[in-house]
Amino acid sequence: EVIDNYQPDLIWFDSWLHEVPEKARLEFAAYYYNRAREWGREVVITRKQDDLPLSFSLEDFEKGRADDLTENVWLTDDTISKGSWCYTKDLKIKAADEVVDTLIDIVSKNGQLLLNISPKSDGTIPREQREVLMKMGNWLKVNGDAIYGTRPWLVYGEGPTRMRKGGHFVGEVLYGPGDLRFTRSKDGKALFVTVLGTPDGPVTLTRVVAKDAGKGKVRLLGSDAKIRHEVDPAGQLVIHPPGGGMPTPFAHSFRLTGFELSLRDQ
Repeated sequence: EVIDNYQPDLIWFDSWLHEVPEKARLEFAAYYYNRAREWGREVVITRKQDDLPLSFSLEDFEKGRADDLTENVWLTDDTISKGSWCYTKDLKIKAADEVVDTLIDIVSKNGQLLLNISPKSDGTIPREQREVLMKMGNWLKVNGDAIYGTRPWLVYGEGPTRMRKGGHFVGEVLYGPGDLRFTRSKDGKALFVTVLGTPDGPVTLTRVVAKDAGKGKVRLLGSDAKIRHEVDPAGQLVIHPPGGGMPTPFAHSFRLTGFELSLRDQ
């Protein structure tokens, strides 16, 4: 009934799916995917435990994420608040830069973000949540090329801030300008380097070996400023942010093209 009447793009399972007999789970998945083929649409089934094969489902982390780049695509369901999934009095809302930094970290590790908001009982979205969503949207208007349609690179990034663990309920992780995240364009021609903060000097890529035969270009998304760069004797690419300010108040994405890039051994 749910599949035929509503044609959902995503069917999201919480815990206890293993209580459903395996035969019924497989029949459900086959029916859903066959119907989606008839609709001409791509659809997704999530799971939290080992109760559906990853060959046709996505791992979901509740209020969490992977702590490293993964081979399989995964999903996280996370809240815009620091508390309940639903609206409550005195609900503390995350800052926009924290939500955006989390999104960037997720995408760099082959993940997707399912972001929960908490409307009031009359359906209205409180002002604090709307402001975060608007700031997030404004950031994506400028830096969306580093997120939409991208693929992971060889590593998710570099920097001093590390998660204590991966999985569910990882807790608060606050990043700074020394933390960099990598994504690549779908065609593989561009590497995006996103700085999780506003740098106060040159940005040096320590995990990336860069060779520039004179064709290398660096562009700051949202800016027409010419971005200076050089490759030091160790093969580290050094990027000089523009002096006239950055196009967004937090998290800044540079687009690298024309370089021969590889991963430095650690």
